Amino acid sequence: MPLGKLDLVEEEYIVESGDHTPESSRRGDTMDAVIETNGLSNGELKTQKNEPRVPDMQLGKCRYVRLHDNVNYVAAAIILRHQGDDTEVLLIQEAKKSCRGKWYMPAGRVEAGETIEEAVVREVKEETGYSCDVIELLSLQIQGSGWYRFAFYCEITGGDLKTQPDQESLAAEWYNLKDVKGNKVQLRGRDFIRLLDEAAKYRSDGHLKSIPRVLPVNENVSGLFLEFMIVKHSRDGLRTEVLVHKSIKDEKDLLDEEQPFPTVEFGFEYFFAMVVSKCYRHLLEEGANVVFTPSHVTRIKCHPKPMESLAHGISVRVYCQHKQSTTKAIIRSPRYHWITVETLETRRKFHMEQTQFRPSLHML
Repeated sequence: MPLGKLDLVEEEYIVESGDHTPESSRRGDTMDAVIETNGLSNGELKTQKNEPRVPDMQLGKCRYVRLHDNVNYVAAAIILRHQGDDTEVLLIQEAKKSCRGKWYMPAGRVEAGETIEEAVVREVKEETGYSCDVIELLSLQIQGSGWYRFAFYCEITGGDLKTQPDQESLAAEWYNLKDVKGNKVQLRGRDFIRLLDEAAKYRSDGHLKSIPRVLPVNENVSGLFLEFMIVKHSRDGLRTEVLVHKSIKDEKDLLDEEQPFPTVEFGFEYFFAMVVSKCYRHLLEEGANVVFTPSHVTRIKCHPKPMESLAHGISVRVYCQHKQSTTKAIIRSPRYHWITVETLETRRKFHMEQTQFRPSLHML
């Protein structure tokens, strides 16, 4: 069946655009169609090996992405000490007028000209007095398409607990984890309680299953991009398949290719969750009926520096698990196919293993 003639539901009629982008997309106008931007069915439109291919789907387009102009990144730290019932979490006492005196995790906005990791280290130092190392990304929270909060598991490396108030925080203190979760501490909000559970779980055994770590790749991104790593595990756990471009023939190609999975570029007019929904229906015959909502991230590219750059965008690779209770999904586009990933090392590299730690994804 030729491209541009697929019988899609609702507004998802696809047009074949070859190597050009529709005028409405270049203007950044709202577009209800999922556009296939690469007219080559084998998905080979790229400059050279290991460079990202041209995104094969498009929902609008950002003319530019600049921190604090049309996108905001927040960096937060979860820091624990002691073990078992004695486990404590480091909290800061807010100095802001709206929540003055209440307690929260160390967190703040990423400033243009610094990396995401540099931002969380700075926030921890300013608000708690401690120096820290960033160990692992615990969670990515996304609101709309222009607000992203990165929560990291961090460990103290030096410094002293802050005792003198300033504009960053009034104080810092260690609180028993059970007291914080049991409403015995006056908190600014309880939205980070789930992060405490994720941090405790990672601390207990996740660090043994998180190699390689999932930390932001410091690479400028000229827009907003989403990669779908759709993985199907057999019921007996002995077979793993993943949806890739037709140009990816085997595991070797998978390892060599920078961007082997279906990828969409989208504009700020589309909420992240809306992009997921539309692309699911575009990629697979049954859409969300056969694949769970993306639950984790396995790679993030984001580099909000230098300050004057217009490429402060983000590319997120999400882990999408095919439901084991259903037969393998029918692919709607001839651009993709399933391949088997037989090597444990390869599965671990891409964070496909079922028992492997992966940072959680929350679309607010």
